[in-house]
Amino acid sequence: MAKKLLVIMMVLVMLAGCKKDTRMIDEEKYNAYLTYYQALLDYENKLETSRYYNIELVCNTLGENRYRYDVIINDPKIAMYDVQVLMVAENVAGVINKDVMMPSEGIFSDVEYNMIPYQVDYEKNYVSGFDLSLVSDESPIHVAVMVAWKDKNKNNSYREYFSLVAAVPSEN
Repeated sequence: MAKKLLVIMMVLVMLAGCKKDTRMIDEEKYNAYLTYYQALLDYENKLETSRYYNIELVCNTLGENRYRYDVIINDPKIAMYDVQVLMVAENVAGVINKDVMMPSEGIFSDVEYNMIPYQVDYEKNYVSGFDLSLVSDESPIHVAVMVAWKDKNKNNSYREYFSLVAAVPSEN
């Protein structure tokens, strides 16, 4: 009986340790998100286009005074590994509000997304691109976007910051 109790206690201790490790990883990812968020707000010379991939902001009307904004990133011109993307609506981004998460990809997931010209293989996480969306009552809004990636050997990291404005569709 004492042996069973000892085994059960050891298993519980190991499970508690695993849970702590998971919580620590989640906290690291959240801290990376906050760092990217603040860097995106602080960066002054944002781009409108990239020479490495296509990026655009599209606005669709969902109803009266409701708009969906999609940042579409696709058509890579170079091999990009471990791609991370963050989209922030600049109108509402003055203060980091921990209760409102902005759309992101590759920051919180355990999957490393790769964009390689003319290669799509979802099993190997080679994607054709990203589509990040947010819904807002404001129109038009300015959207800031960060795209980060690494080279094939993961020796060099790259990061680009964008400021995009979408044309609001006409009510025809």
